[in-house]
Amino acid sequence: MSLVEKVAPRVERLSLRTPTLPPATETNTYFVEVDREFYVVEPAPSFDEEQAMLLEETARRIGAGFRLLGVVLTHHHGDHVGAATAMHRAFGAPTMAHRETSARLRERVEVHRELDDGDVLFDGEVELTHTPGHARGHLCLRDRARRWLIAGDMVASVGTIVIDPEDGGDMREYIAQLRRLADEGAGTVLPAHGAPIEDGAARLRHYVAHRLAREAKVRAAVARFEARGATEDEVVEHAYEDTPPAVWPIALRSARAHLEKLAAEGEISVEGDRWIAR
Repeated sequence: MSLVEKVAPRVERLSLRTPTLPPATETNTYFVEVDREFYVVEPAPSFDEEQAMLLEETARRIGAGFRLLGVVLTHHHGDHVGAATAMHRAFGAPTMAHRETSARLRERVEVHRELDDGDVLFDGEVELTHTPGHARGHLCLRDRARRWLIAGDMVASVGTIVIDPEDGGDMREYIAQLRRLADEGAGTVLPAHGAPIEDGAARLRHYVAHRLAREAKVRAAVARFEARGATEDEVVEHAYEDTPPAVWPIALRSARAHLEKLAAEGEISVEGDRWIAR
């Protein structure tokens, strides 16, 4: 039985197990097809069995007379690029990504064609949008006429999105790009993790509201230690009190991103390992 399902006009999804962050356990690979030509978006799996399933499904399409034009990476994280090299070796199609993604994958995955904001596929029917924030080279794919958006790790319908400054994450950029995508009318959002999101613009705005609410807690946590300043661990303890302590090491990454955003906006400052309210 095929695990591929149609999720939007001209788009099918194959969800396969990857080494992603829990509670997610799988990453979606998308097949985007127009006039018997297709791209594979998110060559995700690194596990042998899952890679074999992706290669088999791609070979089946080629055997049926469809032409593979390329393999598109939304960004550099390991749960999105695990089969990129295997796909190129098997089928010879170019691996395509933003130049920032190419730079971060150097020595791991060869990128044959660089993409940027406003580039198009299928003679303009699908548009690339550069959406840094989660990753510097993050790309989304949009079909405006059919109102779908392959969103990579901008949002998820299972789990959450980590913004990690040590890996190029930038909370200011991330929130700005969420707003941009929502304002442009996202339609159906196809995330890297989980099922399609039908009212994509509403989910994008919800993510903005959620991040700003968390930011308010981060700001309050810093103010709580106004006399001496707050360490990052103290910020997490007070701003993420609604999350299990077991996930606080992951929360620390996003907390740091919020702190850096607040500092850039002049609301707090940092001295050594302490964040201080202004």
